[in-house]
Amino acid sequence: METQPIRQTPYDKIDFKALSKKDSNFKQIFHKSSGHLNFQDPETCKTLTKALLKTDFNLELDIPDDRLCPPVPNRWNYVTWIQALIDSTSPDYKAGYDPERKVVGLDIGTGASAIYTLLILRTRPNWHMCVTDVDKKSFDFAARNLALNNMITRTTMLQTTDSISLIPLQYLGVEKLDFTICNPPFFSDEKEMRASMKGENKNWKPNAVCTGSEKEMVCSGGDLGFVTKIVEESLVLREKVTWYSSMLGKLSSTKHVVELLKKNGVTNWAVGCLEPGSVTKRWMVAWSFGDMRPPNHLARFDGIAHEYLPFPTRYKIPLPEDSDMTKASETINAQLSTLDLYWTWDSTTRTGIGRSSQNVWNRAYRREQQRKRKAGEADMHDTNAELKVALALRIRVSEGSSKEILIDWLQGADVQLWESFCGMVHRLFKTAKEQAGKSLEGGVEGGGSEPFVPRARKERF
Repeated sequence: METQPIRQTPYDKIDFKALSKKDSNFKQIFHKSSGHLNFQDPETCKTLTKALLKTDFNLELDIPDDRLCPPVPNRWNYVTWIQALIDSTSPDYKAGYDPERKVVGLDIGTGASAIYTLLILRTRPNWHMCVTDVDKKSFDFAARNLALNNMITRTTMLQTTDSISLIPLQYLGVEKLDFTICNPPFFSDEKEMRASMKGENKNWKPNAVCTGSEKEMVCSGGDLGFVTKIVEESLVLREKVTWYSSMLGKLSSTKHVVELLKKNGVTNWAVGCLEPGSVTKRWMVAWSFGDMRPPNHLARFDGIAHEYLPFPTRYKIPLPEDSDMTKASETINAQLSTLDLYWTWDSTTRTGIGRSSQNVWNRAYRREQQRKRKAGEADMHDTNAELKVALALRIRVSEGSSKEILIDWLQGADVQLWESFCGMVHRLFKTAKEQAGKSLEGGVEGGGSEPFVPRARKERF
């Protein structure tokens, strides 16, 4: 029988009628309910989860009745977010999935289903996962599910205890991880959990039954307490993990985590929201001690105050409708080719990538280099291997629904350096815009209604 293609895109909504035609077990429940599924029924939820995993990912699942039955849509949407985060912060600045790149992740508290690990390994065949859990029954079922899907050899499994760290690199036998993924216990005690299950103090009751055990659902401090432990461990491990992340059940917890990161000097983070076609919202936070910068659409979303968002990584320069885009491309390439940085330009895609070890476009630097050249003392470029990148960026001349220059911040920790570069490119097109009788406004995508103007050169705009 022909194998179904593996899903690659996030869920928006589920077509239950179409699903019933693909899975016989789900078909029975769907027809029995006349299309009105009862999500308060554990068997309905379990059958739906199994059907989605089978039809969309060709995965088998076996979970006990007294352990959490994971909703596939929000778990998969979290996985696609993490995968995109890893893809977009590749050391070689590749924009998409690189099948040659070796990636190792950690599923903290994998649960009986091992849902995150199953989804990740199914869709990224060259990735390896480490999985942990403190609960023996959940751990044993996780091992069973990985074996059922022939993935046990691509995992490193460790049953932990409450006294072992959440990111136990020494016990996992790895020196570095590319990411962590986690669905933490959401409640601080059993009373809070029961109240939530009944919908107390909410405008609506939960749309689905929860079969999770107390061990899975409860910990001191709830989701915030659990993720705070991950943050505290990250402050020690730092760049031994490229991207730390966790799902969160409350927006307030998400804000507290971001505040904690900022308090401890973390300047590179990402926040996201999961709304896979239901009233139940979940949030995601990821943070890094490295300087690879994710794009705005992954790191920023509109449903949270600006103070909780990381600094924007895209700068837009809109151009007049009658602009000659070939000339605009030539202008950018000519200007950056004269600078003392590593610059590559693809004329077919009108895209370039630049890397610099310092501000090589300001007047002071260029005058000093001119003086050295006259004196025969001009510095030579560092080799690629020796270059310490202070700023890496991608520039694209876009001619879609509107004509614009797009600058993406790929790497770096110095916000002022990034702003200064944007200001330099901005000025290249300022004169042409003024001559067209229009005011030039560069805007950072996702940055709010106010135009973004580099602080270091504000007076010159």
